[in-house]
Amino acid sequence: MTYFDSEPKAKRGLLPRIVSWGISFVLVGGGLFATLAPTPYLVEQPGPVYNVLSNIGGAPMITVSGQKSYPTSGSLNMLTVTLKGTSARGASWLDVGLAKVDPSLAIVKITDIYPPGWDDAKLNQDADLMMLDAQANAKAAALNLLHIPFTSEIKVTQVSKSSPAGPVLKAGDTLLKVDGKIATGIDQLKAYVSANKGAKPVSLVIERAGVKQTVAITPKLIQGEWRLGIYVQEVPSFPFKIDIQVGDVGGPSGGQILALAIFDKLTPGSLTGGKNIAGTGTVDPQGTIGPIGGIRQKMYGASRAGIKYFLAPDSNCDEVVGHIPDGLNVFKVKTLQDSLKALAAIKAGTIQDLPTCKK
Repeated sequence: MTYFDSEPKAKRGLLPRIVSWGISFVLVGGGLFATLAPTPYLVEQPGPVYNVLSNIGGAPMITVSGQKSYPTSGSLNMLTVTLKGTSARGASWLDVGLAKVDPSLAIVKITDIYPPGWDDAKLNQDADLMMLDAQANAKAAALNLLHIPFTSEIKVTQVSKSSPAGPVLKAGDTLLKVDGKIATGIDQLKAYVSANKGAKPVSLVIERAGVKQTVAITPKLIQGEWRLGIYVQEVPSFPFKIDIQVGDVGGPSGGQILALAIFDKLTPGSLTGGKNIAGTGTVDPQGTIGPIGGIRQKMYGASRAGIKYFLAPDSNCDEVVGHIPDGLNVFKVKTLQDSLKALAAIKAGTIQDLPTCKK
């Protein structure tokens, strides 16, 4: 026995312990819910940045064979956007909450990304096809800039089984003539079908498995438009090989930067002057640059990669204004000719007169 016995500790009541357990349960449960519970939303975030003048997986992203090519310097960077969440399970409430305060993130509904009947696999497949289209357009646009001639074929890419063309055409058919005139593309075909208004069959000369044949299809009024029920695509055939490797990157938005990189490799001197430049936007064979999605995330991706110059489609200016990260210079472009002028000014250090997005 000691001389200084301590006072006996009072036993803690049952009610305070129950309250404490309850609070802990709520906090832990709420944290798990915020972290794990899915939402009907996805979160767009900046994805990897790829210098298309460099390598991917140990191999060049762009290789030219059968034509003289030249060394490059600096970087032309293709930007990507990734998603938190999937078609079956949206982003967590924690991710959605963070996106409300982080300007580099954006919240979108699952249904805005995945239409009814679409899932992750189908979206990825569609993105891969769009990337192949973007590559073909980028090659054509670069060669057009350089006045290098090439040929094109008009391919049937999709046929609706229930449409007038369903029993007649197949995906992969080459469209040679439309009512006796050489086929030039979807705009020409639309014009013929619209003018016809179903009054008589449209005569098409096609090639299938190397065999030419003539078919006739009567347009049908579908959702207010006269249609045959097919999709066609211009498939160019180039005089030399341009191989593009982009890994898992899909979608059409790399068109502009791929076209500029091809142009750079086919011309002497450095297009960038050793500077690091990023850009985004679709491109067609004529060099017109079109809008893309996720431009805010792409600007932040460029900024975080230490890039100071960014080429943005003129048609995306409404999303650019007020959302440019500090230190990033964003210039608007409508065509590849605009892009070349911007690159020349960046190279010379005379960017003050380049057009920018304004309110």
